[in-house]
Amino acid sequence: MFSSSTYYQKLKWQMLPIFRRRRMERFFGTMHPQPGSRILDVGGLPSLNGVPGFWEGYADCFKITLLNLPGSFGSFTSAQLRPYRMIEADACRCDLISDQFDIVFSNALVEHVGNFQRQMLLANFIRSAGHAYWVQTPSPFFPLEGHCDQPFWWLRSLHQRKRIISRWKRSKPFLAKQMAATRPIWPNQLRTLFPDSELATEYLLGLPKSQIAYRLASVAKVESNGCFEQARSF
Repeated sequence: MFSSSTYYQKLKWQMLPIFRRRRMERFFGTMHPQPGSRILDVGGLPSLNGVPGFWEGYADCFKITLLNLPGSFGSFTSAQLRPYRMIEADACRCDLISDQFDIVFSNALVEHVGNFQRQMLLANFIRSAGHAYWVQTPSPFFPLEGHCDQPFWWLRSLHQRKRIISRWKRSKPFLAKQMAATRPIWPNQLRTLFPDSELATEYLLGLPKSQIAYRLASVAKVESNGCFEQARSF
């Protein structure tokens, strides 16, 4: 018999593809990438815990490059990696990009790279690596924290959070390490990190679930290119 926690975890992972599909609909509706666009996904993977990555089914439309830490792609098969070009590097210290991409995409990464200095290094890399960019990060105002599933996690005191993380070190060591290193991005910080962006909010049940900072390229954009409708059928 499932506990309420186990049931919630199962439901969350079942809903994740739906949330990702909706996010990509918004991405396409806002950024209008053209066929053949060169897209760099900073922090991207072919899949996450069995859930297809953002770009599954899009490889025939766009030239996708995934950038992640060294060793991140080691658990994937050659078939899973074949549609993509991979770069293994720390995006906060990356000097491997010699040419600009059409769009730099990053989903739920900036809150995981460390202190504000490293967040700024990542933001500067994203802003310089592409003509346009799209960056999503969870809203700290959403009632349930997306990683540890604790209610109002970022509205609790630092002392309370540290005490809970300390209890997790034995029973949930990976989660304890993850939450100790996570730094939420508040709206004013997102503006500071991406001063040339437009900001948008993604809502769930009327509550702010995610924040998006995006910059459009200063080139003519098309209303529809057919790729999005093709990819949705996968």
